[in-house]
Amino acid sequence: MLKSYEEKLDMDRFEKEKTFIHEHRNEMGRCPYCNGSIKDRKVALYKALIDSLYKIYCWCGKNKRHEFETKDIRQFLGKIEYTRFGDLVRFGGLVYKPKVDGHSKKALYGINMARAKEFFAGTRDIPLQITLDQITGEIIDEVRCKVSDFPELSLYLKENGAYDYEMPVQEKLL
Repeated sequence: MLKSYEEKLDMDRFEKEKTFIHEHRNEMGRCPYCNGSIKDRKVALYKALIDSLYKIYCWCGKNKRHEFETKDIRQFLGKIEYTRFGDLVRFGGLVYKPKVDGHSKKALYGINMARAKEFFAGTRDIPLQITLDQITGEIIDEVRCKVSDFPELSLYLKENGAYDYEMPVQEKLL
């Protein structure tokens, strides 16, 4: 009679290998089983993505909503920003993936309007660069920044004032 996979698996050996691979992931570089990259990965924000986030924040305030699909905000995103928008979920809780029936839906996002307001007002800092453990998906290091670290956006906000979603629509900012 055939044994099930669980019965064949030597759990002690498996746990030791898993621990060894995780501890030496950066020296190994690739998984010995699937050849996938297991080195820690750095992900950083960049000016165009933050500029797009500000436009989306203003759009959400104007439309009195904070959850949207990427097709709703496509006009505010360039090709690279469209591709990288999902990365914002990991950066300080400004953008999140809402749950529908207990699961996150593809291309559905939300903005925490209060946190975004604080960030664009210069009172909240968020990670500028994070280092991800590719095996567990955990953030193991981060470099934080404030809106003042984006000079052109800071200048724009100083000249025009920061958008406030709680105030009546401010057309000149949109």
